[in-house]
Amino acid sequence: MVELNQLLLEFESNLTWEAVTKEWKERRDSWESKVQAAVEPSQLAEYLIELESEIEWEAVQNYWKIYRKSWVEDCHSASTMEEVSSLLLELESNTTWEVLSDEWQDIRENWVQQVYEFNDE
Repeated sequence: MVELNQLLLEFESNLTWEAVTKEWKERRDSWESKVQAAVEPSQLAEYLIELESEIEWEAVQNYWKIYRKSWVEDCHSASTMEEVSSLLLELESNTTWEVLSDEWQDIRENWVQQVYEFNDE
């Protein structure tokens, strides 16, 4: 399970400060520790919601405002690594390029492949 934890942390670390709320800067270290310590898919899903709730509306596609409610519900009911990896991919794919680091375009393809590997288990 460590791998998916790391992939979530990698996505978050590539978000620019413009993408997230000012409060996130204060909460980030604690969140990072919780993600590293998570052992259940349901825990990771909760931390995924926690991250998403700190992402600014301007940092996501317009469609996300409509879709978000069902995504959060899906996170609350997620109990497998497969479900959490799909939810992580959905969040990433609805995040705009402008709020991701310049390196993200170079590493994204490999990152997506790694996240997809959880769907094969």
